[in-house]
Order: sequence, then structure tokens, then C-alpha cells
Amino acid sequence: MLKNTIAAAVSVLLISGASAAAISAANVEQQGSAYTVKVGDTATSTVPTSATTSTTTTTAEPTTEPTTLRTYYIKFLDFDGKLITTLPVEEGDPINYDAVDIKSLHKHIDVNTEQAFSSWDIKPDFADSDYTIRALSKTAVITLKSTPTKSRYFSTKGNVSLKGLDVVIKLFVQTPKKDKNGNYITEESTINVSESCTAKPSALSEAFAKGDKATISVYPIGDQKALCSFDIVCYRDLGDVNEDGSINSADASKVLNIYAGMAASQNPFVSDKMLKLSDVNMDGQLDSHDASLILKYYAEASINPNFFDWEDLMDYSFLNTK
Repeated sequence: MLKNTIAAAVSVLLISGASAAAISAANVEQQGSAYTVKVGDTATSTVPTSATTSTTTTTAEPTTEPTTLRTYYIKFLDFDGKLITTLPVEEGDPINYDAVDIKSLHKHIDVNTEQAFSSWDIKPDFADSDYTIRALSKTAVITLKSTPTKSRYFSTKGNVSLKGLDVVIKLFVQTPKKDKNGNYITEESTINVSESCTAKPSALSEAFAKGDKATISVYPIGDQKALCSFDIVCYRDLGDVNEDGSINSADASKVLNIYAGMAASQNPFVSDKMLKLSDVNMDGQLDSHDASLILKYYAEASINPNFFDWEDLMDYSFLNTK
């Protein structure tokens, strides 16, 4: 019995050894987690009881490419649609309107008409497209309706009067809105600027420095071009017969004395200057009427706080200032 057991064990060992040799000599192929063992012409598939799988994860590096911004072209046109300048502006950048020379748009169309920049018809803040932007105008036309009415003066004191002057400015401003014909709609307004006008020379002492006649020019405020000119004349110190710088009862008395002397002698000598100062009604004679007018002037001037002029008493429209 023991003999048979030993013989069986030896047989198993022999078979096991042969099998190991056969396996080592065989081709082994791996398919996934299974193995195929070929021994001769026989293939046996085997799945290992324990398999370790190694997995490698690859992270893709991000690619950075430069971004190219588009350049837009902003065209600026003048009042007549002619090109002023073109600004290249990158997409998203602000449009620099200060880079456009609008001073070149200012001009004098004629002596009384001035034109300047008012606004742009459109005004986008940023460059997001090509734009054509047109300048809109404001046009001022100065109109003289009437010249100063005062042309006669009786003293070199004070300033030239512009009373009666009537000057208006008509303003025409283009708006971005258009009419049915595609023209910009213009808004109109009128401003009276008579009180802001100035006279040159303005002081009577300067105007009559070289004689009894002068030409005065009128200028709108801030302008160097005369709007109009007119002539004035001075009847110096009329009524100041005694030449003391004021007109009062003493002057009236002197006129009466001269007149009385003339009446008595019938032909007294009266100098041209004396006649010029005494003949306040300018009828060519020295008489009691002149004395009465001097007294009236004195009375009115005494109660009137404003400067009193002979023309407030007398109508001298018959006099020629030329």
C-alpha cells in the first residue's frame, strides 16, 4: 500500500514538472486583463486573479494667441461736407474730439455775418464702427435797425450818447435733426444788443478835441469791425455868456444888458463869440428871447438831477450837422 502511494506521488511530480516546462516554452499573449497560453496547437485562456492596471493622465497645456483689435476710422467733415481730418481709433477706445481743429471753422462771411462751430451731428463716445461726423454751425447776423438820434451837443462834458441805437443779432443754429429733404433743421432766435454796443471815441472831450465836428463809430461788444458811423457837432458852451462854466441867471442878465445896449445905440459892437454864446435859439439875433430861454434852462437844470441839455428845451432839427 505504501508502495502504491509513493508511486502516485512521483507520477504527480513528474506531470507537474512537464507541465511547467511546457508552459515556459509556450507563447503567452495578453489581451486586456486575460492571458492566452499556447502550448503546441492548444490555446488556453487565463484570467489572473489579481491584476494591477497603471493609468497615465495627460493634461493639455492652454495655447495663448495674441488678440488683434480692429482699427476704426472716424471722419470729421466741415459745414460744407468737406473733410477736416480722419482719426484712426482702436476698437473700444474713446474718440478724442479735442483732436479736431474746430477753430478753423470760425469765419466772417461778411462784415455783419459771423459763423462758428456749434456741435457735431452725432457724437459716439467709443469706436465701435467707422463713423462720418459732420460739424453743425451757428451763424450770427448783426442787423442795424437805426442809428443814434443825438447828433448835437452843447458841451464837451460827458460821453457820446447812443440813445436811439437799435441793433439786433439774429442767431441761426443748426440742429442734428433733419427735415424730409435731409437738410439739418435750423433754430432761429433774435437778441437785442443795442445796450452792449460802444462808441469810439466815447468821451465828448476826445471827440471834439480838434474841432466842433466829429465822426463816431459804433462797435458791437468785443468786435473790431464798426457797425456804423455817424456825425456829431458841438455848439460849445451855448448860454454860458460870461464863460464861467455854468449857465445861470447871471448869463441871462448879461444878455439883457447887451440887448439893452444894442437897443439904445441901435448898432453896438457884438463879437462873433458873444453872439454864438448868447443866441441860444439860433435865429441869428441876440435879444430878450435868448435871455428868457437861458433863465428857463437854469430853472430846469436846477431841479433835474440828470445832465440837462439845450435840446431838451429847443427843437434844433433845422440845424445841419454835416
